[in-house]
Amino acid sequence: MTATAGPLPSAPGRAEAEAPPRGADRPARRAARRVFRPRRVWPALLAAIVMTAAGTIVAVEVISALAGDPARVVPYERLTDWLAGTRWRNGAVIATGAVTAALGLIALLAGLLPGHTRLIRLRTDDPDFVMGVTDRGLRTAAETAARDIDLVSDVPRVKTRGRRVLVAVTTPARDTGDLKVRVRDAVRARLDDLGVEPSRSVRVRARHKGV
Repeated sequence: MTATAGPLPSAPGRAEAEAPPRGADRPARRAARRVFRPRRVWPALLAAIVMTAAGTIVAVEVISALAGDPARVVPYERLTDWLAGTRWRNGAVIATGAVTAALGLIALLAGLLPGHTRLIRLRTDDPDFVMGVTDRGLRTAAETAARDIDLVSDVPRVKTRGRRVLVAVTTPARDTGDLKVRVRDAVRARLDDLGVEPSRSVRVRARHKGV
């Protein structure tokens, strides 16, 4: 299940609610990481195409050879003759082995390392119930929280960079120090209400703009 963040009503009494036991949400976190782990579609597709082509060629060669009329799609006789007369120290053999090993390592890493996902996990306590928010939804939530602060006239820009959220606001007030603190705290509270995992730091830039 995925959910896009938008304006969220405040949750009265949330702070007074009894906190779950420490570590109680670990199964839910593991389930969310597993669900939202991006699938390597293109490497898998490329590997499937290569394996299908190789299997087709082998099948054609074997069946045609059993029928008494080898198709010879691949000139394997010339290949075996070249291999029989080539030493291991030959530059072409070393280069071919290095390229093959590199491709195998890349394929292995593509299968083991997670890719970049477009969804941001949201914290839940139930491993059977996982939620995510898009980057755009996260920015919308931050913008809405910033607009709710007094003396904020506009929120021209909200950016996300890794685990940071950058919020730019304009205000008619000349002293922006206290305003930046209030906007930062409001955005942090909104992200905490969403349950963003992992948590994000918030940076606010305020610019005076006369009315």
